[in-house]
Amino acid sequence: MTLSLEIKKLKRTGYFPAFIGAGFIASAFPVINMLARAQTFTALSGDPLTILMDANWQMMAMINILICVCGSCIMYHTEYADNGLQKMDVLPVRSGALFITKFVITALILAIIIVMETAVLAGCALHWFPGRGLSLWELLKTAGFQWLITLPTVMMMLVIASAWKNMWISLGIGVILVFALSILPQDLLILNLCPFSSPYQTYAMAVQNDRVSLFLILCPVETPGLGLLEMFYQKIRRCVQ
Repeated sequence: MTLSLEIKKLKRTGYFPAFIGAGFIASAFPVINMLARAQTFTALSGDPLTILMDANWQMMAMINILICVCGSCIMYHTEYADNGLQKMDVLPVRSGALFITKFVITALILAIIIVMETAVLAGCALHWFPGRGLSLWELLKTAGFQWLITLPTVMMMLVIASAWKNMWISLGIGVILVFALSILPQDLLILNLCPFSSPYQTYAMAVQNDRVSLFLILCPVETPGLGLLEMFYQKIRRCVQ
């Protein structure tokens, strides 16, 4: 019931077209890059998917993070408009359940986008790197890994968006975090594990640095941990209001 209600509310906001549009923009980036500089990349030796990810994923990940920032702000802008969130408190609906539902919706549509992007990368590999081979299992592992390490960012942005009635404040905080963490050194492990920074890591990089298990353990811990922070914040907000 809560999930269907949230989807109905988001249909009126342009939330879903915005996510799908961002997915198409991110997916177009490797195609344009290959059309412009195909010889530069085809001359490299190694796995085609790894070459394409190294060349394109930083920009694709930034687009994914930015749309998650915008999507979270849209979600809570509709809640705070006309004091909608306060009105929900008098209904038999738990605010914690609403927050989790928003996270589930964002995580699912993010999964669709990442699958779309991975499929385009696979198409580029097959077209521009013929005969080198492409493993379906590697594609699945790559898509799953990129989705999993983005979830803490999704959760953290939802926490930030829920804390501010003014959408522009949460949007500004999100954009600042996106660009601040994108310019910091990516070889520092502690930064790699932080939300807004972990999505820039690729599966091939994690394998090379022997960090796959570390990401697979810590990212699923960070995500519910940030969710608990939201529950704590909601209790404080009820006491203050």
